[in-house]
Amino acid sequence: MGSLRTLATLGAAALAASPALAAEITQVSSSGEADSLFGLRIDARFERSQQHAKISREFGDNGGAAGIGAVSDEAELTFSRVTTRVVPAIHVGLWHDLELRAEMPYVISDDSTWRYDTASGLPIDQLPTSQGSSIAGNGLTPDGTACATSPCPMFPVGRTFYAGGAFDDLKVGLAWAVLNNLKDRFVPTWVLSLDVTVPTASRYDPAAGRSTAASFLDAPAFGAAKRAAVGRRIWAWDLATALSQRIGPVEPYFKAHLRIPQRSSSTYDNCVHATELAAIGQMSSRAAALCASGAPAVTQASPPMVWGAIFGAELVPWEDRFTTQRFAVDLRLAADVTGAGRWYNELTPATGKLLATGAYLTASAHLGLQLRASRHIAFGLEGSWSYDTPHLLTGEGMGHVTNEVVTPPANPNFDYRWDLAGRRFRISESTVLAFAASAAVAF
Repeated sequence: MGSLRTLATLGAAALAASPALAAEITQVSSSGEADSLFGLRIDARFERSQQHAKISREFGDNGGAAGIGAVSDEAELTFSRVTTRVVPAIHVGLWHDLELRAEMPYVISDDSTWRYDTASGLPIDQLPTSQGSSIAGNGLTPDGTACATSPCPMFPVGRTFYAGGAFDDLKVGLAWAVLNNLKDRFVPTWVLSLDVTVPTASRYDPAAGRSTAASFLDAPAFGAAKRAAVGRRIWAWDLATALSQRIGPVEPYFKAHLRIPQRSSSTYDNCVHATELAAIGQMSSRAAALCASGAPAVTQASPPMVWGAIFGAELVPWEDRFTTQRFAVDLRLAADVTGAGRWYNELTPATGKLLATGAYLTASAHLGLQLRASRHIAFGLEGSWSYDTPHLLTGEGMGHVTNEVVTPPANPNFDYRWDLAGRRFRISESTVLAFAASAAVAF
């Protein structure tokens, strides 16, 4: 009987000494521990996302006899984008609760398609110009003067832009578990991290190969045989803090993050092809001279800052602390704010330019299933749905101050066709459905 009591006591002690595994969002590789002299985890994720949206344009009127004008949005385009990536990553424990990590995604494909929306049951480019597309029926140059031959379409529609088949930028970072619930059950796990995106990928130049009127409407990347590059050539600093606390079979968590972009010496801006685009009527006739003399704030790219938060919880219906096997369900809600900037957006492949994009909020919901088969092997499946609030895709200021009226415009990026209030493009009903599958090996 005494032997049975002893075994029971030892079993209870072993169970207490084998804490539950941490939530994935606060997991940090560690070395120099009593049960793990060296921590190493290698994982790979397959990701596929599909975006669908509508692109509308502002139309103004002068109010007729009443003399009261109005601006309304009218549907112009439907937009879709399908992205497929594989993301390999490595996590190395440098010391107690201190992790060095790196990842370099491989973009299999990143394809965007924009087509005419419908009106009266027909594609709007098939209707009379007065009822149809203002893109196909455009009669203005970027300078705001009448085209020599009208109509002069703004950009090609009904095309697919193909990108990918290349590695994206390298990201390296450090994560430190300041507090660790696995070592002290009376405190939450608190992780601080810094990740740096290094501009290693080849730059995507939206105007490359589009220096003639014909090639502008039929760019090489509009055929799958020649995919465009995917790099943005910026540095990015991602700061984050995350907290999680295991409470029985539930582990709620919170994460806040901030992404600070920084231009590199090879970041693209519209002045790179100002002369060529002006020659074919796709940029202001004064653009080249303004680019040569303009202030950097007016001519250069302006990648947006992103900040946001995640609220979620892992539900653990089954766990074996002796073998470290477990099954968990991850539920989360997230919100991100993307600031305004002059950057790549949904109309960039069509227009061949970086565009003045308005700020917007992204709200998303996430469901994940995690299976740890052993101490060394884990698998995951994830699905998410997100929604972007409506925002402008064009809207450059005329001068050095946003919306300042300067005649002629002092901003080489300003285009009378779509930047003037009452002519701007806006995106709405933008949703993204994403799926991911992952596998990890830990040592």
